[in-house]
Amino acid sequence: MTTPGEQAGTDPARSTTAYALRAAADFIESSGVRGGVAVTCSGGRIQIRVTAPYGDTAARQAAVTRLAGLIGGTVRQQHEREFPSADLRAVGAVGGVPAMVSTNLAVRRDGPPEEPGRPFAVTPGGRTETVPGRLPDGWRWVTALDPDPRQAAPREQAGATTAPAAASAPVLAARDCPLLTGAALRTAAHRGQGAAAHPGGPGREPRPAHGRRR
Repeated sequence: MTTPGEQAGTDPARSTTAYALRAAADFIESSGVRGGVAVTCSGGRIQIRVTAPYGDTAARQAAVTRLAGLIGGTVRQQHEREFPSADLRAVGAVGGVPAMVSTNLAVRRDGPPEEPGRPFAVTPGGRTETVPGRLPDGWRWVTALDPDPRQAAPREQAGATTAPAAASAPVLAARDCPLLTGAALRTAAHRGQGAAAHPGGPGREPRPAHGRRR
């Protein structure tokens, strides 16, 4: 498999759709992805979109993070200004062809799922507020990766709640991950749930009782 270091540069001779398609096919084949991505090639560029079956936000985050490491990129949040939408994106190269890996992040709102209300956003000072229209400069949307502001303490729900400042938005470095099979991601999710249910770690078997020596 081509390493990020070998992918770092771009060659004008390789900036064709046919070459990009072959490079993308080789990359996906060797990356361990078994589905759940949409790959498009246009203008000598590769775009890899992580979708189903990684319906869970954490699973899609893990998939994007692993692919970002393979293309030599760093995952960052990108926020649309004109409407409530956000992505996780990483830019790098595949076989010398510019490439981007991304996935959508749901923006949290103040209404029930069947009747979504106004979207939440974080101010430059770290306060969470609802935004009726365009996202102001310096603000960021509250996404599914953030705690739900509606679950704040009752005394905080009367006004704005505190949230991480925009500068503290998640920036994910590439890391080692298992092959992105559905089974591997389900196993990782179950382990995470088990750790949350048992903060002290996995249950320990009781030590066998030893009789007192006479």
